[in-house]
Amino acid sequence: MFIARCRAMKVMRAANTDKSLQNTLEWALDRMKQKGYVVRSKVTLDVEPNLAIMGYARKEGETHRIMISEWALDSEMLGGLVLHELSHVYYTEKGASSHNNEILEEVIGELRERDGLRAKETEYLIDAFNHLQNIMVDDIVFAVMGDKEREMTKRFFSEWVSDRPTGDPVTDAGLLCRNAFAVASLKRRSLFEKGNDMFYRNASFMTAFGTKSEQDFEWMEGFLEKADVEWGAEKFREALEAYFDKILSLMRSSSKLDDLR
Repeated sequence: MFIARCRAMKVMRAANTDKSLQNTLEWALDRMKQKGYVVRSKVTLDVEPNLAIMGYARKEGETHRIMISEWALDSEMLGGLVLHELSHVYYTEKGASSHNNEILEEVIGELRERDGLRAKETEYLIDAFNHLQNIMVDDIVFAVMGDKEREMTKRFFSEWVSDRPTGDPVTDAGLLCRNAFAVASLKRRSLFEKGNDMFYRNASFMTAFGTKSEQDFEWMEGFLEKADVEWGAEKFREALEAYFDKILSLMRSSSKLDDLR
């Protein structure tokens, strides 16, 4: 009897979760449609229990599946996450160069042949590519969100900023790029406040990283802030090559931090 009751409760919780997810998906699709961003593909929203990140989208045939981690179900950012992943679906449907994986694969392949990329370098370059994609799709998210949601997103991005390098050039190049992405995400929407905690954490990172890091940060932040989803394939490829070259040069820098030696 007890086991049967537990099973029934588990089934009920699963049904309630499915209904809640469907409501969230319909809410997000409607919000986007109201702003003129119509997603025409079939989209499903599902839970992946052991997922480490909040979520991601993948295409299976003609269907786009948005996978949500179980721990993200109770997050106040769940609605924003679904809007974000739906924006990826929207630009995939539109055939945006930023969502043409062949361009990424070709550029990475050429770098491997020219520079002999290591696995860790490749991993961080793909992270950097994700930052570039994300900052463009988030134009839709910010257009759709209300003021309260924007404030939550500002707090979310502030938590991305690292204040201290590790001493490993590859990891630190990735962290500098992530800092640039977080700052550019707010500057792009005129939401960045100079002198806030986010500003000082990033300044602390650059001071520890080295004298040239400020120039490198400004280049990356400016690049991400001005990234344009309307770039054609050739322009996007050129921009991606320049972006990756900048990050790779940082990864292979021989400079070390005195206080971390």
